[in-house]
Amino acid sequence: MKVPWHAIWGYGAHIKSTPGVLYVQKRSQQSSYSIEAIKHLLLVGGHTIQTATINRLLEKGASISFFDAHGTPLGTLRPFGPNKNEDIWCLQTSIPSHRFVVEFVRSSMKSRLLWLEELAESSESTLFYRGEQDVLRQAQNEIEYLVRIEEIRRLHALSTDMYYEILSRLVPAELEYRRRTYRPHFDPINAMLSFGYALLFGNACVAIIGANLNPDHGLLNQGAGGFVYDIIEPLKRSMVDSVVFELARESLHPGDYELSQTRCVLGDDLVSSLLDRLYTTIDQRIIDTNVYAYLQSLERGGEFEVIC
Repeated sequence: MKVPWHAIWGYGAHIKSTPGVLYVQKRSQQSSYSIEAIKHLLLVGGHTIQTATINRLLEKGASISFFDAHGTPLGTLRPFGPNKNEDIWCLQTSIPSHRFVVEFVRSSMKSRLLWLEELAESSESTLFYRGEQDVLRQAQNEIEYLVRIEEIRRLHALSTDMYYEILSRLVPAELEYRRRTYRPHFDPINAMLSFGYALLFGNACVAIIGANLNPDHGLLNQGAGGFVYDIIEPLKRSMVDSVVFELARESLHPGDYELSQTRCVLGDDLVSSLLDRLYTTIDQRIIDTNVYAYLQSLERGGEFEVIC
């Protein structure tokens, strides 16, 4: 699925254009794109762009958004005239959210339970306590029949808490991980999870703004960045959790992190290793596809299905 936005990540790209073509020069590599095909250019990190290129994009009706290196939005340039954001934001608030919430939770539960079952098969010790697997399966089956959003949120919270607690049985006891906690974290696994989720959040935020959606209009999650958390919820398992728990089980040592009275600090080598792996698992194409599928479902109706 080709999305109508284009993101340029990192540092040092030189962006210029002719009347019909956008050129991106990064180190020795040059890429070209049709200006007509770009409806939203997203610049993440530090780059240089010609004012003539900005003018051409605005003349063609495209928007240009700027983010810091972590994907935090800084601002957007838009052409004069009707603001497409207003129309899409209105759609987000006017269309019933139940089917979207069900899909976010259903896909998240399915991804997590499948992984836990795979881990249980390969584990030498018992992973599930008696009845836990049945509870998670029943929760996954019940989600389709719940009517109230609050009921769905409660069931999702219950299954999520169980998921993180079950995973604690796979890692060495000396890591002091028991369950998912709020910041500040006092164990390296929770610290690594938050680090990975922050990266995933930034990537999803870029895609959501590229689609002119409101990142704060959450359906499952509420508050600032609520919709970004909705988008990343089903992706956490495959894009972050698998990396963190693999590291924790295989190669995490006391010298990789430092515990203080206020928090757990990850060492530079551990952060570097974590980043190398997350760069391969956080798949921007999948994030873009899910965001675009949601946008199309808003605008055209029809089913919405999350790809994990």
